[in-house]
Amino acid sequence: NRSSSPMEPLSPGQLPDGIEGARHEAAHKLIFNSKNITHFCCRGAGEPGRPSFHAELSDPYSEPNYDFVEAVDTCLRHVTAALLDGIGDDDADSAKSITGKARTDLAGKGGNDELRPNWYEYKDDDNQTYYWDDVTGERTYTPPTQQLDTCLMYLRDRVGVPRDMGQAAAMQLRIHLNWAIDI
Repeated sequence: NRSSSPMEPLSPGQLPDGIEGARHEAAHKLIFNSKNITHFCCRGAGEPGRPSFHAELSDPYSEPNYDFVEAVDTCLRHVTAALLDGIGDDDADSAKSITGKARTDLAGKGGNDELRPNWYEYKDDDNQTYYWDDVTGERTYTPPTQQLDTCLMYLRDRVGVPRDMGQAAAMQLRIHLNWAIDI
């Protein structure tokens, strides 16, 4: 899940167009490549690729779960709208309105809480819950469910800087994906 560690604020040089410009850059990237990004997100609820890779976030052979295309597309449209309108800005009524519309559109599309096949829950030495795939040996602290949240986390954890977008835009995208995950 999300880290609660404090982050150092970006310097003015990292925000040439301000926060609004960073949000707009992230929205532009989502709009420009929406189909590919939607299918990429669906890997989060899909099957791990074979052969598996030892790097947890690298899974180039992963198979998307296309059952989530419509829900992911709807959710990313709301994330884009929130990026353009700026949830969390001074206009609390606008943020509530965007959140309400997203909740209505996404009701019943989140999937279930069942773990994917071959995944089991364990506790580590610090009593934190982790999940282990008995087939691949993969370990993660994020529940490997077949849910819309898993799709959004998959994208959030794999946004690359500078490959995909600038640092400030990536931060704004992650903030807004976390907003959608919390809906």
